[in-house]
Amino acid sequence: MSEAVVSTQSAVEQLRKADQRWNEAIRAFDDYPTRLRNLAQAADLRSRALTLAHLANITGKPRPGAGGLRGLAFELSAASDRPGPKAAWQRFDRAVKEIGAALEEGDIPRTASAFSALVPIANELADASAQDQQRLHRAG
Repeated sequence: MSEAVVSTQSAVEQLRKADQRWNEAIRAFDDYPTRLRNLAQAADLRSRALTLAHLANITGKPRPGAGGLRGLAFELSAASDRPGPKAAWQRFDRAVKEIGAALEEGDIPRTASAFSALVPIANELADASAQDQQRLHRAG
């Protein structure tokens, strides 16, 4: 194992902050554009914190069953009536599934990459949802 580039204490603190932000973003009851943008920001923060953890030589712990992660909250799951392009939501669902698979393995670099992959998809969906809301507002 190579020498740590970042202190364990610093990496753990960043992970704690990122986990808190992620959990807040998942549980929020904001409108779709706001919720998806917050989720994208939280995913980016989590990806960067996981990268720091890797640079601090922190090893991941496998999370049995996390590979079965199907959604983050009902409103963001395929079972709900999600606004926006279906193809983007399918990419979103695949990204969430990849996060679950990486968490199940306990592979920190893979998990960081999976969270990073979610960022542009969530932002794309936020943009599409905001445009839909503007159209509805103008039509109403």
